[in-house]
Amino acid sequence: MKQKIKFLCLLFCCLTASSAIAQQIRNVSKQEALSIAKMSFDGQDVDYYLCEDAVLNVRSEGQNLSFSQSDTWIFFVDAEPLKGWEHDCYLICIAKRVGAYQSPVPHITKFRLPPNGNFTPLEVKNRYGKWANQKPHVRKVALSNDAKSAAKRTYAIILSGGHSKYANYERYWNDCSFVYQTMVNKYGVPKSNISVVMSDGTDPDADMHTTTGGFKSSPLDLDNDGLPDIQYAATHANVKKVLSNLSKKIRKDDHLFFYVIDHGGTTDYKNQSYICLWDRESLHDYELANWLRPFNDKSVYINAVLGQCFSGGFIEELTKAGCVVAAASKGSESSWACPDIPYDEFVYQWTSAINEGNVFGQSVSSDADKNRRVTMEEAFNYAYQHDRQRSKESPQYKSNPKSVGEDLAFNNLPEAVDLYIKDNEEDTGKEPNLTTTVFWDSPSIWVRNEEDNIEIHENPYYSKNHLAAVIYVKIHNRGKEDYTGGKWLHMYWARASTGLTAKAWRGQEYYIDNEVTGGRMTPEHIKPIKAGGYRIVPVTWSLPRGLMAQDNGTEKHHFCLLGQIFNDGDPELKGSPMVLQSNDIAQKNVSIISKENLTKGTNVFVRNIYKDNHKYSLEIRPRTLADKPLLSKARLKLEMTTPIYDAWKRGGCRAKGIAYAPAINPQKVEFNSWDGRLEDICMNGADFEKVTMKFEFKTRERYFGESYTFDLIQKDEQGNIVGGETFVVKAPLFSYKPIDIIPTEIGAGKYELSADWQGTEYSARWTDRNGEDIGEGNKVTVIPTLGNNEFSVTAISSQGEMVQESITLECKIGLKSVTPTSVEDFMNIELYESIKSAAMLRISSLTQGDMILLSKELPVGTKQMRLDVSSLPSGTYVLTYSVNGQIIDSKKFSKK
Repeated sequence: MKQKIKFLCLLFCCLTASSAIAQQIRNVSKQEALSIAKMSFDGQDVDYYLCEDAVLNVRSEGQNLSFSQSDTWIFFVDAEPLKGWEHDCYLICIAKRVGAYQSPVPHITKFRLPPNGNFTPLEVKNRYGKWANQKPHVRKVALSNDAKSAAKRTYAIILSGGHSKYANYERYWNDCSFVYQTMVNKYGVPKSNISVVMSDGTDPDADMHTTTGGFKSSPLDLDNDGLPDIQYAATHANVKKVLSNLSKKIRKDDHLFFYVIDHGGTTDYKNQSYICLWDRESLHDYELANWLRPFNDKSVYINAVLGQCFSGGFIEELTKAGCVVAAASKGSESSWACPDIPYDEFVYQWTSAINEGNVFGQSVSSDADKNRRVTMEEAFNYAYQHDRQRSKESPQYKSNPKSVGEDLAFNNLPEAVDLYIKDNEEDTGKEPNLTTTVFWDSPSIWVRNEEDNIEIHENPYYSKNHLAAVIYVKIHNRGKEDYTGGKWLHMYWARASTGLTAKAWRGQEYYIDNEVTGGRMTPEHIKPIKAGGYRIVPVTWSLPRGLMAQDNGTEKHHFCLLGQIFNDGDPELKGSPMVLQSNDIAQKNVSIISKENLTKGTNVFVRNIYKDNHKYSLEIRPRTLADKPLLSKARLKLEMTTPIYDAWKRGGCRAKGIAYAPAINPQKVEFNSWDGRLEDICMNGADFEKVTMKFEFKTRERYFGESYTFDLIQKDEQGNIVGGETFVVKAPLFSYKPIDIIPTEIGAGKYELSADWQGTEYSARWTDRNGEDIGEGNKVTVIPTLGNNEFSVTAISSQGEMVQESITLECKIGLKSVTPTSVEDFMNIELYESIKSAAMLRISSLTQGDMILLSKELPVGTKQMRLDVSSLPSGTYVLTYSVNGQIIDSKKFSKK
């Protein structure tokens, strides 16, 4: 009995303890649960929402999941709110009841898009401050007739999928409104040409996630005119329908603008991407490419601007011929919002570019070439350069062909066939050409003396058996369609000039020798050229025999060439042809200075290209760094004819970086640095005259084919380049045949030096020890002095071979004798010849520097004298004899 009672007591105690323990379960508040959720995102910029569904059914990583509100707090966390969808987001579930001494454990499930449910904002940050409600406003502008024509042929689809109201941020509406207003108000695109496909379309239910965290229905009016602009819900069927209807309406060479913002995804993080549409539908890159094929078949210009995540994955599918695509990111990257205003960064900068102004009304410099149209290439370049999220997104661009993006603008439609001649290797045919300032050295124009199809330019030569040369012109088709015929190539020649006018090119200008300075050749029909291809057109050039014959002497005057693509007939060649502004005109002003012609001067006309008086400068510029050594290897000299010298003199003979000795030859200068130039050449209206370039090499070639290229450039008084001439200078060869210098005394301290190169035909130049010119030809007369008694000859043969030799001569105009060499009180001095002008004897100490201890002027006629040096202390001295301030001779002596 006692044992039963003891057992019952024990049982009662156990039951009582169990009840007490059960009663120690506690509730977890929403705030506590949120605090626990936040611990997983400490230090991150995230937004928090609370699920309001009684039961939340979602699918994650292929599994169906179910969460009940009855016993669980369910939070939705947007972990990257400034990143476009798809991006990381999470559901965090925390039990509403736990043990009294337990800490709730969060259960986290990761998603790439917001799950389908009802969520209330708990903590959603306003990241834009006072700009949170900023909306775009684009003013209407007056349009030119060309702009109106382009606007009528422009059609647009603005697509913002939205996915769901939780993912459909208000900034996407702002993006669409900005680009819509820009098209309508800036460019005059008719509203009937624009289809807006956005989120849930015209449904009045809330579909937009506002900047401040709530939800509302997207306003249908994008441009504040009180009329609805959003027409369609962003469904798969609607996008297909809109494109299908438009494909029946649009015409060849019209402009289709396809603009996408909001969300995107990828299946491979490379080049298989899709656009997130409304209600979780999607549009894949290959589907869109198929729907756009009718436009490709009609040869419509397709211009796609894609702002969604992973947008770069669309590029390969969409860039058929005639297409240009700009994307906010690579196929492996998300795109990002602006950090300070409620817009998306890349498309905001892109729209600011085409609008030439941002949403604050501030102008932006997006028209890089200042031709009053912002092309798709310029818009992308501006957006790329100004994208503040480039550490996270990498904007992408592709145009097929390149010319589409270079030329297509909302106020300009490209030419379907566009033939052009390159101004330089980098020239793509875009107008204007901003890739060079040297517009006179087209790689697509070259001369051959035989029809050999070799693509190397050479100087034409004339003889009685060679009356014509061949000009080859490479013509490219940068358009999206094949050229089938109907164009002609017109070629012109002119005597080499830095500045040229249509009058010169057309052969309507004459020089003082009564010879014409230019002329026109017979036009050549241009045969078919494939899109993206080229054709080389040969043109026979009957050489101007009178001018060519003049070049057989000591000077050469080469030629400039101008090619123009035009319809059959007389081209509109007026004024000074604007080569860089027109891709159908190109110029070749190149003088090749062969080693055989180094001894001849090369003439170039300098021309006032205007009818009234103007100032010009002439300067030199090396083509590349490799050409800079030319100035150390050769002397570049420019000799002016009297009219050019007089024009320079009228401007005050201003110059920089030149050597100039007006007392010796006022019309000749030497460039001694690459900054060298003649300034303020004041030319009268339409004047032109010659300058002659000469090249005096100081050293022979170091390697086979050594040559240097530089430009002689003419600028106007505003510093604008008006023209130039390119010189390709070949270095002379080394001669193994020596040259001899034979000295002959001719009295009065003079020598005649003769050069003998063993029967070789040559030109010679003589210099003294200081490198100064002292004469030309095979003979020169010199007077050696103490400091200048070494003389050199540099000779170049008619075959371009070079040889050098030097000789040192005894000075015979100074001190003939000084006796004794060890002096007590007097020294006897005898000169080689009697003094004819002011002369001086000076004595300085060899140990005390240049201090003059004794000096004596010598009268004219003196040849011998006795000099008192008794006042000098014992030591070693230097006696110096000078004439007219120039030291002629010196000798040492000692004083006892």
